[in-house]
Amino acid sequence: MSREAGSIYEFGDFRLDLAEHRLLRDGRPVPLTPKVFELLRVLVENAGHLVEKGHLLKELWPDTFVDEGNLNRSVSVLRKALGEGSAETYIETVPKRGYRFVASVQVRPNQAVTAEATSFPRVDERPITPATSPPRGVLIRTLAIAGCAILTIWAVGYAVRARRGTSDDIVAAAASIHRQLTFTGEAITPALSPDGNRIAYVSIESPHRKVVVQDVAGGQPAEVFSAPEVGALRWSPDSSELMFWARGDGTDGLFIAPSSGTGARKVARGLFVSCWSPDGSTLAVALFLARKIMFLNRLGEVQRSISLQGLAQDWIWDLDWSPVHGRLLVVARDDQRRAAIWTIQPDGSEQTRILTGKTEIPAARWSPTGDAIYYFGRVNRTFSLYKVSVPPDRRTTEHALVPLISGLEADASLGLSADGKRLVYTRAPYYSNLWLVEAADSEGRIQQTQLTHGTAIVERPRVSPDGHSIVFNMGDESRANLYTLPAAGGSPTQLTFLNAFSVGGAWSPDGQSVAFASTEGGKPRAWVVNVDGTSSRPISTGDMSDTFDITWSPGLHLLYQQTGNRNFNVVDPQTRQERLLIKDSAVGWASYAAYSPDGRRIAVSWNRPPASGLWVIDRETSRETMIYKPSNPDSNPFPIGWSPDGTSIYAVDGKRAADRGLSVSFRETITDARILRIPVNGGQPETIMSIPFEEIGSVAMFPDGRRFVVSVYSSRSDVWVVDDFDVTPSSRIAASVK
Repeated sequence: MSREAGSIYEFGDFRLDLAEHRLLRDGRPVPLTPKVFELLRVLVENAGHLVEKGHLLKELWPDTFVDEGNLNRSVSVLRKALGEGSAETYIETVPKRGYRFVASVQVRPNQAVTAEATSFPRVDERPITPATSPPRGVLIRTLAIAGCAILTIWAVGYAVRARRGTSDDIVAAAASIHRQLTFTGEAITPALSPDGNRIAYVSIESPHRKVVVQDVAGGQPAEVFSAPEVGALRWSPDSSELMFWARGDGTDGLFIAPSSGTGARKVARGLFVSCWSPDGSTLAVALFLARKIMFLNRLGEVQRSISLQGLAQDWIWDLDWSPVHGRLLVVARDDQRRAAIWTIQPDGSEQTRILTGKTEIPAARWSPTGDAIYYFGRVNRTFSLYKVSVPPDRRTTEHALVPLISGLEADASLGLSADGKRLVYTRAPYYSNLWLVEAADSEGRIQQTQLTHGTAIVERPRVSPDGHSIVFNMGDESRANLYTLPAAGGSPTQLTFLNAFSVGGAWSPDGQSVAFASTEGGKPRAWVVNVDGTSSRPISTGDMSDTFDITWSPGLHLLYQQTGNRNFNVVDPQTRQERLLIKDSAVGWASYAAYSPDGRRIAVSWNRPPASGLWVIDRETSRETMIYKPSNPDSNPFPIGWSPDGTSIYAVDGKRAADRGLSVSFRETITDARILRIPVNGGQPETIMSIPFEEIGSVAMFPDGRRFVVSVYSSRSDVWVVDDFDVTPSSRIAASVK
């Protein structure tokens, strides 16, 4: 079937209009990303015929190297958008070859689109400014006509959705307008004042980050506070104050500041996630290690605390306090390390699980009526906004789930006005590539060479023992695989082909095998694959941490990080026997293990007493020695290798930059990074180089100790607002009652 410009293709209930670049189902728009639309276009134009994967990759990503995981994800999204199920099939998979569009397709002539086409979700790039009012008569007639049309469209759409049901990955149809509020590319973690008139956000300028307040309708931004690190902004219920945590340069704690920008005061030390009570008199603060919520008054005096049941000893991601019924919501991982949302009374009673997520849930807020919760759920590198019902009878286990907005390249923060009509988020797309960086020559020049290109997440590089090859992973949480690349540059070669999250390649001492972590089979385990891609097999049986930290000793053994991040399992790949590395895992978190050349000692990043820093563990004597304490208590140095003679350790030090998901070690990237050489037996650390990139992930070292492979991130971030984002019946009823 040859392509004609502007052709219209019809299949089942669908109408694909190439000229208007839209897909309709029963006359209503089906939101598709540009790549998924192009995928559908190619398949429909070749209906009935096999389309090879190579051809699809060339059509969708011309002149860009991407792995098949991107294509597989696009096909999955398209199938869900088409509503494929047991009764309907549009796309047939031809194993190891490609795909075939199997539905009957009718080609229509290129004519003007009929009145069945309705408005589409749209993005308005302009800043919000006060609008000029039209004449009263025109306004009344326009509103009357528009109101009838909108009610008709909404009623039909809701009936169709109710009949077909909803999916976690399909957007509920809405025509919300997204508007950009900041234009610096450096705004993150926004919060919206309860009255909906002002935003607060963090500006990531150097050297300090700044808390900034700005009117939604425009005006100059005003600085409220600055510190090396700051986050978790929350407005007081009366929109007069901001609460946030700060760290570095002696701040280190929870602060309250007037939104006017003067007189910030510390109310508690070392606390992070928090929220206000509905009347603004009490602060609820998460104690994540203790699995408790502590309540403070506005002076920081402790009033009481309550215990949380069923949570992992891990981070608590968010809290919110409903003004309707006074219940708190808690976002955290459960004891099986699944993302979940609970509600609980302030006295600790009636703790109820509302939802268990399939992926990360970083933020949630109560609806104005208190009968639903809005939350962000991660979908690969994007977030989707969902609404889950919380019925008055909280004993029920039935909670209706509605997707509202999908595909937001956000930073996991959201803000909501008190009336639930306005939402703010940060649009923050990002990707990474590998760069080869060489220490400065005699003239002080640092050589830089880009090794990979494209817009994927390329992470966790490791250099082979002979220095000739690099192994790395490419992809995100839904699917990632390992690749190898010549150290001198060239085309990557895919090493693993698992339909899972496979990351963290570590070379065997002879360079003939690669160990890695994978979720293949549903559980994170250590795997080994031959360097030619054959004989991929699991070798571990213990519980692996979701940091997926793995390394290979100079001998036969592998190390992988245990769940809880306080110890490592040592496994023999041949016998699969395992034992613990650290004799007392209760002393603190340990990570980033690096073996000495003789395999006798292991360098780790450890936050154990008396101080966090780099430690060396002697495998024979079990002696544990601290060798480097960073001057900045907020930095987190991690080892990347040893000198050939075993007298020094190379490490990376810097400041936290951003949460980039599981593809990067410990989720966080860093900024202001430098590479240190630290003597093992005492002496001053030497700075080998300051890494010449703004944001980096993992770093790998060549055997010569002068060349390094760095995962370099590219990103911009600005605050956006969307009005009337919730078009579900309950929100409309609530709005009409107010």
